[in-house]
Amino acid sequence: MGYDLHITRKQDWSDDDGLTISREDWLAYVDKDKSMRLETEAFVENDQGQSFSVQDETLAIWIDWPNRAEGKNEAWMWHSHGNVMAKNPDALMIQKMFLIADALGGKLQGDDGEVYNSIGEVDKVDRPQPWWKFW
Repeated sequence: MGYDLHITRKQDWSDDDGLTISREDWLAYVDKDKSMRLETEAFVENDQGQSFSVQDETLAIWIDWPNRAEGKNEAWMWHSHGNVMAKNPDALMIQKMFLIADALGGKLQGDDGEVYNSIGEVDKVDRPQPWWKFW
């Protein structure tokens, strides 16, 4: 599974309506950011040692990520449903995603609705907490 972060222009990243980041906006951003590279195919190995590939014309790598090991440990981001996403980003990647969100006129939001600030910390929670999480 994992935890996703979303660069979004919507009130909440999961909303069906609202302002979106278009595929063209994302691809134009990747093209102009020299620290990013469009890759379109990711090779992934799961916990059981099985390898598979994921193909998406919006897949991009943050090539200047300090923890990068080419072909093994990559900072992937991609466009999906009007948002740009990444799975399980570390603190440095969260900071990079904030800068991208700022450049795209959006915000950085986690799966649970929390919004991240420029130093990668939770700034506020937009979404009310579900009733079952109060206990």
